[in-house]
Amino acid sequence: MNNPEETYEKNIKTLLAIHADIASGNAASLKKHLEKNSVLLHLPMYGLDGHETLLHMAAEQGQTEICRLLVSLGIALDQPAVSSGNSTPLAAAAGNGHLQTCQWFLEAGALVDGWPNSITTPLIDAITFGHQDVVNLLIEHHANINRLHTRLNTAPLDIANTWGFTEIASTLRKSGAVSIMDIVESRPEEFGGSIVTFVHNTAGWVLPAQLSPFTNEEGLELRISCIDGKNKFKLLFTIGLFAKSPHTELFVCLPGDWPLTQQGFTPHSPWVFPVELLSLLARHTFDDGPLSEGFLIRRSDAMYANLAWPDEVDAFVAVDKAWDTKTEKETIPDDEKVMLYVLAPVKFTKKGEPDAEALRALIQRKRTASWASVVIPAPDPGIPQ
Repeated sequence: MNNPEETYEKNIKTLLAIHADIASGNAASLKKHLEKNSVLLHLPMYGLDGHETLLHMAAEQGQTEICRLLVSLGIALDQPAVSSGNSTPLAAAAGNGHLQTCQWFLEAGALVDGWPNSITTPLIDAITFGHQDVVNLLIEHHANINRLHTRLNTAPLDIANTWGFTEIASTLRKSGAVSIMDIVESRPEEFGGSIVTFVHNTAGWVLPAQLSPFTNEEGLELRISCIDGKNKFKLLFTIGLFAKSPHTELFVCLPGDWPLTQQGFTPHSPWVFPVELLSLLARHTFDDGPLSEGFLIRRSDAMYANLAWPDEVDAFVAVDKAWDTKTEKETIPDDEKVMLYVLAPVKFTKKGEPDAEALRALIQRKRTASWASVVIPAPDPGIPQ
């Protein structure tokens, strides 16, 4: 059997005719071509796996009836294009301002926010290109107005402000959207405000709580900090463990483009591993007491065995990592201290789990190591949920 690229090259003449049918909205001719050449229906652009489909092409051009035909023939309504950040056909229509086509996709049951690990959403794409009517439609269908741009770690409202779309920004604000610039002026009034302030002023910009992933653990919030105000790495951390003495909070370091979407992922998805790990460790803290430096969380531990662990990680060790020398020199009473432990990933050697001496040496190295040395490796971007 020919590979997809060879199939594409051998059928280029027919494909050009198919593309012309899509552009002109000639459904009858398109159907005839695809019934005669069924192998071409699911062939991605250029025959490259993960590229846009014919449905993306039709949606991008606002050919609603062609979209209807292609879906009836078997192309998935929400087929992601991995090469375009897992973008869906709805996002293609939204980014090009095709209101009627967007309406059809939504009525057909398309994911209003796209896939949870997509870089952008249909709403973000509509905002980027200033399509107010499409923005209104997506909000009416309950699009997430506070879902981060995965790569830039900015909110939809920030994108509208950046491009100068004041009416769209006003619509978003009225709907409850927040900006990454919406920092609480009086931090003590915020849950865990003094801790949030410390992280914000030392590790990096802490985003508003509305932009963070949800947890079902009572008494716990999760927050995001962009390390050094950039997008190479970010921290996901707990707020609420300080209620137990000795006071602690836990941090994991992630690649800057790790999607921390509030909803859409299935339980135990590789993408929700950091959220589920921190939530379980919070439950451990509330029930059995706080972690201390050197505490080892193993993938084989019954409490954590059902999580979708990264292949490269066998355990995490709690480390009192130094990231702010000035503040750490200040004298703070012991009963007011909050220990901020970074969970550093550990890969066991062929000998297995490190012994006490090796673990002490590892902790010592990780205390002053770069963020790159404690980052959790991301899953395959082609895993949608």
